[in-house]
Amino acid sequence: MYMSQNQLTSAHNVFSKAIELDPNWAEAWNKRATVLYLMGNYELSQKDIDMVLSLEKRHFGALSGQGLVQIALKNYEKALDSYIEAHKIYPSMKSTLKMMEKLRVLIQQESI
Repeated sequence: MYMSQNQLTSAHNVFSKAIELDPNWAEAWNKRATVLYLMGNYELSQKDIDMVLSLEKRHFGALSGQGLVQIALKNYEKALDSYIEAHKIYPSMKSTLKMMEKLRVLIQQESI
């Protein structure tokens, strides 16, 4: 509810409490990572994504989110790797293919 109303601090507090209550619940870490990304706290978002992936290595949502975080941090190769991994887990997800294509073009342009 808080996320949909753009009440990010409240959403962060709720997900932090959920993590405190059950630190092994990957989805609470993933939701907080999303909130942190929306707040522009990319490094902290990545730390939460790392926790998600340590709990559930095949969490394609966290891998896709990691791609967005790494794009924001201008780590395009790492972003591409994240989308490649997400695509392996969920091959019918169209957004990963689009992001992989865009990143490959961006990486090629940067290398020129």
